[in-house]
Amino acid sequence: MDRLRSNIFPLVLGILALLAAGFALWWYLEGRHWQATDNAYVEADIAVIAAKVPGYVARVDVADNQPVKAGDALVHIVDADYRAALARADAQVEQLARARGAAGARAVAQSRGIAEAQAALRAAEAGARRAAADAGRAENLLKLGFATRATVDARRAEAEAAAAAVVQGQAAVAAAQAGRDAASADTGGAGAALKAAIAARDAAALDLENTVIRAPYDGVVGNRTVRPGQFARQGQQLMVVVPVAQAFLVANFKETQIRGMKPGMPVEVELDAYPGQPLSGRIDSFSPASGSRFSIIPPENATGNFTRIVQRVPVKILFDHPLPEGVRLTPGTSAEVRVDLRRTPGE
Repeated sequence: MDRLRSNIFPLVLGILALLAAGFALWWYLEGRHWQATDNAYVEADIAVIAAKVPGYVARVDVADNQPVKAGDALVHIVDADYRAALARADAQVEQLARARGAAGARAVAQSRGIAEAQAALRAAEAGARRAAADAGRAENLLKLGFATRATVDARRAEAEAAAAAVVQGQAAVAAAQAGRDAASADTGGAGAALKAAIAARDAAALDLENTVIRAPYDGVVGNRTVRPGQFARQGQQLMVVVPVAQAFLVANFKETQIRGMKPGMPVEVELDAYPGQPLSGRIDSFSPASGSRFSIIPPENATGNFTRIVQRVPVKILFDHPLPEGVRLTPGTSAEVRVDLRRTPGE
């Protein structure tokens, strides 16, 4: 018995030495190539559904936890006021379109009036030249004794009247051009007003369209607080849509673990909700800063007592699809992640 007792200690020591040697060999060949963390959570780009226009809720088309497709109607807001606003905007557009048409017609008429005034001016100038020539010939004939003074005076009066007609024609051309410029200005002003009215009509049409709130993408309705009959303020949260199929994982590795990790590197995942059910995924990207940098009050190590703490770096991981049958990704649930640094991206 004493001999047996004396041999137990060396035997136990030998077993412990073998276990330590085995662990060291395993760590050297396998363990040192793996990085793992249980600080990982399923996340999703959850869409907060809010009212774009204020109004009373006429109908809610979805129930809690209901799957929806992109474009499905979620909530209807009473649209009577918005339809009336669109009708007023349509009427304003029609009125200003007619006003612009009338202004354009006046501008065309003024352009034609300019052409007529210019033609009359050319005729008056031709008559003035003829009358001046007749007056000159009458004076020559008077000098030769073949004409009377009365005839010369009549020809001079005709020349002066023709010259006055030229001045009148020039004034008519100037007046017609001024009228055309004014009509063109009216046309431009009516056009600008019409553009503003069209923009207002488009805004009214958009407001009317926004009375029907639709799902931005495929997902599941959650946190539904809207009820028929309540008043929805602009920007008020009514529900959320969770794109469960596009859920991903955020694993918070220690800063000492991310060396050697690369985008595209395969990972092994086990969700706490489905123990013993291995999932696969791939590293998508790394956070541009540690998790503490995005906290409400980031730590400031330059002040106070400094304590060195290993920081966590969020790593985004995408799941490989299709998922095993019966596995459902639920944002907010926990997971464990393991990365084999020997594996290459895309493997």
